[in-house]
Amino acid sequence: MTLITCFSTLGCPQLSLRQAIALAQANDLPMLEIRALSGSTALPSVLAAEFGTPTQLTAYLAGVPLSIPVVGSSHRLWGDTFDRDSLEDLADWAEAAGARHIRVFDGETGTLDESALDEAARRLQFWRDLKVSKGLVVDLIIETHGALCDDQALEQFCTRFADQPILWDTHHSWAAGNALEHTLEIIGPRLAHLHVKDSRMVDGKRHYMLPGQGDFPMDRLMALLARPSLPAAAVSLEWELLWHPELTDLQTALGHARSWT
Repeated sequence: MTLITCFSTLGCPQLSLRQAIALAQANDLPMLEIRALSGSTALPSVLAAEFGTPTQLTAYLAGVPLSIPVVGSSHRLWGDTFDRDSLEDLADWAEAAGARHIRVFDGETGTLDESALDEAARRLQFWRDLKVSKGLVVDLIIETHGALCDDQALEQFCTRFADQPILWDTHHSWAAGNALEHTLEIIGPRLAHLHVKDSRMVDGKRHYMLPGQGDFPMDRLMALLARPSLPAAAVSLEWELLWHPELTDLQTALGHARSWT
């Protein structure tokens, strides 16, 4: 049995929030990670269409025995994709949903230098100022998605931003050639959320596979996460159906994930 406690709605992007919650509950999962809803990643717009206002979303979720650890965005901590107004808009909805974190990406592969770190510092300072001015509880979490899939860059980042929560995309960092044990040692107490998925090399390219049918070392990851010294962190199945429509349905993937060891 794996440690999966939630899934990303990338795997069911056509569903509304109510429908995605019902799917999570049908699979006995206590959490749901939000990335796409009702066919769109423009979450403020689709949530407004479904619930009207953030206050009404809060009222709905008050009666739902399920938590939302992460709301995903396309913003980057350095690079071109960062819009302060849209991030503030998303923050209102994430706060209303009781989310712990809003996910932002790091930066493109190979872009971590002092100028990138300085840009990250400016954007994090904007976020801290916004958080204080609006009285937000939700915080930013940075995903190991691009540049931070390199352990050396990740260590450089974690040294500069010692208290920054990290979303560890275990597959991406592992597929980039890093040992899970070393990556986790670098992240340490900053670990706040994990993505898991499986893949296999086919004709020189890595292809996503159903959980347990690829070569991702889930058994090693499970052993690492069993360490009592680690902080509590949700383990989310990131079944990327939105970006890879050739994949099978999320329910099938969840079924395979139950016995993924």
